[in-house]
Amino acid sequence: MFKNLTDFLYQRTTKEALGFYLAYFLLGIILGGTISAMTVIFTGASSFEEGFSTGLRIGAITSTVFCLLVSLTLLVQKKLYKNFGYIILALFAGILAALGGALLGLIIPAYFTTRENKA
Repeated sequence: MFKNLTDFLYQRTTKEALGFYLAYFLLGIILGGTISAMTVIFTGASSFEEGFSTGLRIGAITSTVFCLLVSLTLLVQKKLYKNFGYIILALFAGILAALGGALLGLIIPAYFTTRENKA
């Protein structure tokens, strides 16, 4: 279920795609939390509410960029970028991430991992 997580050329089964989703969701949470915390520390938020609000905004931006990068990396590695529908789906992953964070934004990249490589 969790094998070949960094091999974007690997064609996954549905169970393996779920493992990919869970692993990258955890990575997205850690990445978003770390970047948010560093931003709040370095900007010197004067109150908890201000720091929390800043952290939420930075976390949302981080998850959107993270999901777009994972989607586009999969498109390029698997050579799926020749299909216009897949490009639209990759961009839609960014929209989903903006609306629901990595929880929604990683659904499409997980789907991409089940597709076969195009030559």
